[in-house]
Amino acid sequence: MSFSGKSVLVTGGSKGIGLACVKAFAAEGARVFYTYRKDDGSVAALSKWAAGREVAGFRSDATDDASVTALAGDIGKATGGALDVLVNNVGDAVRRSSFADSDDALWQASLDVNLMSAVRTTRAFLPLLKASAAGVIVNMSSIAGTTTGAGDSLHYGVAKAALDTFTKGLAREMKGTRVRVVGVAPSAIDTDFQARHSSPDRLRKIVDQTPLGRVGTAEEVAETVLFLASDKAGYISGDTVMLTGGR
Repeated sequence: MSFSGKSVLVTGGSKGIGLACVKAFAAEGARVFYTYRKDDGSVAALSKWAAGREVAGFRSDATDDASVTALAGDIGKATGGALDVLVNNVGDAVRRSSFADSDDALWQASLDVNLMSAVRTTRAFLPLLKASAAGVIVNMSSIAGTTTGAGDSLHYGVAKAALDTFTKGLAREMKGTRVRVVGVAPSAIDTDFQARHSSPDRLRKIVDQTPLGRVGTAEEVAETVLFLASDKAGYISGDTVMLTGGR
C-alpha cells in the first residue's frame, strides 16, 4: 500500500489514533500533514520523530471555521493545490453523562467536535481532494454510533451515528468525481482517550464483552485507515468499517 507521491492530512494527528496514522502513512512514503489544537508535549515528540521525514504539523482548531479555512489555504499552497487523503480524526466524548443530567451545552459540544469538525474540514478541503487523481476522505467514527454510547454518553453515540450518515450521504454526493468517502468505527482502543474517559473497571467489562479478549491498538486502526485510503479499497465508498474485536 505505497503512498509514495501522495499528500495526506490527519486532523488531531499528534497523539492516539491520529499519531499512529501519521506514522503509518509516512512509513509508506506519503507526505503527511497533521493538525493539533494545543501543544502538550506530544507535538515536540512527534517533531523529533519526524526529523528527516516529510511530516509537518499545523496548529489548527477543527471547531473553528476560520481556523480550518486558513489551514486549507496553507496546505493548498504546500501541495500545489491538491490533497490525496483527508483523515477526519478529531473527536472526543467530551464527558460522560446520563441523558437526564445532560444539557444543551454538552450536546452542542459533542456534535461540534465529532460531527461538525469533519463537516467543516471536508468542506474546506473538498476542492483540493477533487483536484487529486483519486481523493479519499476517511471519517473516524466509533462503535458508539451503533451501540448508542453505553448508557452514559448518548450524546457521543448520536454524534458518531450522524457522522456515519454524513459518510454515506457524502459518498453519494461525490458521484461523478474521483473522491471516495469511507469511515472507520473502532471499539475501545488503547489511547489517551480511554485513559481520560474509561475507568479500569469499565475497560475490564469491555474486554469481557470482546471475543478477541483485549482492546485494540492505535496501530491496528491506522492499518485499517491505510487500507481504506489505498487503491486496494477502490470499490469501497460510503461504508463505515467496524473494528471491534468481535464485540
